[in-house]
Amino acid sequence: MNPTFRAGFGVHRLQPPLGAPMSGYAARMGGAVGVHDQLGAHAMILRWKTSSVAVISLDLEEVPDELVAMIREDIHAQIGVPLEAIVVAATHTHSGPLVARRLGEDEDPAVVQDVRQAVLAAAALAETNTKEGVFRVGSVSVPQVAKDRRTLEPSPDSQANFLGFYVQNDMVGCVVNFPLHATVLGAENRLYSADFPGYLRRALQRKHPQCCTLFLNGAAGDINIGYSADASALGERFDFRTFEKASEVGEALAQAVDVGLKRAPKLSEPILRFGRHAVALPLKNLVSLDELDREISHHRQREQELTAIYLECLKDSMLRRGLCEGQSEVIMPLQAIRIGSAVLLAVPGEPFVQLGLAIRESCRDRQVFVVGYANGAWGYIPSRSAFDQGGYEVETSIFAEGVGEALVRGAEMLIRSL
Repeated sequence: MNPTFRAGFGVHRLQPPLGAPMSGYAARMGGAVGVHDQLGAHAMILRWKTSSVAVISLDLEEVPDELVAMIREDIHAQIGVPLEAIVVAATHTHSGPLVARRLGEDEDPAVVQDVRQAVLAAAALAETNTKEGVFRVGSVSVPQVAKDRRTLEPSPDSQANFLGFYVQNDMVGCVVNFPLHATVLGAENRLYSADFPGYLRRALQRKHPQCCTLFLNGAAGDINIGYSADASALGERFDFRTFEKASEVGEALAQAVDVGLKRAPKLSEPILRFGRHAVALPLKNLVSLDELDREISHHRQREQELTAIYLECLKDSMLRRGLCEGQSEVIMPLQAIRIGSAVLLAVPGEPFVQLGLAIRESCRDRQVFVVGYANGAWGYIPSRSAFDQGGYEVETSIFAEGVGEALVRGAEMLIRSL
């Protein structure tokens, strides 16, 4: 008989100070004033034969490249998991602390250090908790939760993927993957909160008291609960963006996943593999930073605030990635972990929902978890059709038309290699 999986799960709280800058909304004024619900670092350590991987889920809006590199080094040094086998993902909550310079605002170094320490504590606990067990894997439809925020029509992808890890009859760990911006709460909220993923985790733990749940967001670049990204960028308030709504979304996901787990099959292939692939992605025609500054000033003088915001976000992305005028492409690292018939594909950006669907369709013999916001923060990755329509995501993206096809091809190659 083949050796079984050994897996362990752990969580440790994040403790950003009050007053620290929050991340995710240019329209938000002021730092955090309180804590609504606990932010956390969630870890899964998985071993099979001589292979080991680590998956980290953080209640943050993003995990920038530099922080990913530090976390990987920390986990490798303490637990011995290979650097290339460590995924570090953000849930994309916009109610967490800033962890990297954004739009001229600097992060608090103490917050970054707290994140590193919390991840190490969660990973160490997961390593301590490692036991033999079996995975159940499957998916379930969760309709009427997510919407295309550019059309306000229902999201074309209502599929929640899940992996439940069972020791004897108890589920001790769970991975849930669903494409939806963790932005139920708006820019007016200044309380730290995990948004709907926190409610999802707590609802599953009520049903499975020993369970630690990692939420991995999906291809959610154009998906939220149904409001305009442009209006949100300008600071418009919507009366349905409440903690009650976040609870409703999280509870709906938890209920659907719990039902799905009861009928999901056990993984028949105890296989653990991981790999990486570098894919070349086309950039839009980038102008100099000085020219962008002139354009921003021009639009501000004419009270064209939304266009100015677009250009400020584009400039910010160029600075963060070190891009320069005339550069035509950039190399993006993709990472994948195969767990039996399931594959976690980590994408360091915000791919549009149609790209997630295309990746899954290209590898229908595997259950692909498209994990956005993982291993870096590269911004929006729009689908081809979006470029004709323009709008917030397209205008602020560094990428050019054709980026989606290049991403899908690279993802398929990586998944097939496992």
